[in-house]
Amino acid sequence: MQPIEGRFKALSGNDIQIHLADLKTAETYLHKGYVNFDIVPHSPMSITADQRSKAYAMIHDIGDYIGYDDEDMKITLKEKFRSVVGCQPFSLSDCHKDTATAFISYLVEYCFYYGIPFFEKDMIDTIDANRWQYLCLIHKRCAICGRTDTVEINHVDTVGNGNNRNHIDHRKHRIEALCHTHHMEFHQIGAKTFAEKYHMHGVKLKDEDVVKLGLMSWKQIREFDEQYKDEKLERGN
Repeated sequence: MQPIEGRFKALSGNDIQIHLADLKTAETYLHKGYVNFDIVPHSPMSITADQRSKAYAMIHDIGDYIGYDDEDMKITLKEKFRSVVGCQPFSLSDCHKDTATAFISYLVEYCFYYGIPFFEKDMIDTIDANRWQYLCLIHKRCAICGRTDTVEINHVDTVGNGNNRNHIDHRKHRIEALCHTHHMEFHQIGAKTFAEKYHMHGVKLKDEDVVKLGLMSWKQIREFDEQYKDEKLERGN
């Protein structure tokens, strides 16, 4: 049975009032006939209800896509995660919140790597924002809504009117992957408002990444590097 977190609100004799973090799960248990529940003090360093909910949601999405039931998928994914990070066995009922954070981040990257669809809106804040935007660029997924069609590369830093986009050093610009709809919104409301609305600021990519995305060729990169070297010599640096 999945634990449900709650916050104490009031006490009246032997009766207590608790605000539940996950009312839906509680209602499911009540409908199944459960009427007795244990109350266990929650450590501030333990996995939160939100983390637990997101972990189980992703496990379900992955299992549903692959064809595993939730329990088998949970066991498999936890074993895969442990083999990568080398941690001890853990339980999603009471593990350390840092372990939960790392496990959820692993699940997000797992979905990106294997092309498994998941509900992006609830998952964006479960992983470092820069890492999220990087993964969206590499796997061609809109960083805002998760769409994989009509994905376009948006330059957060203005390239400038009249500049040849085929002859710019994309490594010098913050970029992000957006579907056509969100790309148009970016240009309609402006970079500052867009960043404030979605908390996305774009990322700069390394040489191999801009080549992988087809933004530049290795020949172009070498030409720019030679240009920078010559400019540095001219300045006497």
